[in-house]
Amino acid sequence: MSITPSQGNDLLNNLQVKFRTINDLSADFVQYTNSQKNLAGKFFYKKENKLRLELKDLLILTDGKTNWNYNKKQKKVIISDFDENDPSAVSLEKIIIDYPSRCVVTESKEAGVPVIELKPETGSGINAQLIKIWMNNEHFVQKVLVKSDSGSDLEFRFTGYKINPGLADSDFTFNPPKGIEIIDLR
Repeated sequence: MSITPSQGNDLLNNLQVKFRTINDLSADFVQYTNSQKNLAGKFFYKKENKLRLELKDLLILTDGKTNWNYNKKQKKVIISDFDENDPSAVSLEKIIIDYPSRCVVTESKEAGVPVIELKPETGSGINAQLIKIWMNNEHFVQKVLVKSDSGSDLEFRFTGYKINPGLADSDFTFNPPKGIEIIDLR
């Protein structure tokens, strides 16, 4: 069932209001590329573009200024500047707050689950054909699907949310342990 864009904005507005009240959150996540599971771990977010992904052999962090990509097996960290316009950086903040103003927004239901669809307008600068956001019972993001211009699909599924657990800023920085290779691209 497709609903008019103005009605779709009601669900989006509710999501945006809720997201703006969140200072930080954590969740379990699974990432799929073209329906193939390729990453799973813990996801941590804090306002001002702070992100932490804890994966089996990787730790990926940003404090909104610097990125650290630590490969535990290879004992190597790659340090780079944070770039909020990097198309490979999928951000809940961008998808929920920034992108909708540059998209046609519609609402639908799939198997009884509310879905927000964002179709980027021509010239929007968004590197996607379509973004779909499935909502959970708490009216927050359960799943995000990004269909890229190149035809590939990137999907994120979130479970076990903890809203406002009080994450420290230090959780989003990395102090390299002794004995690891440091590649600094800044």
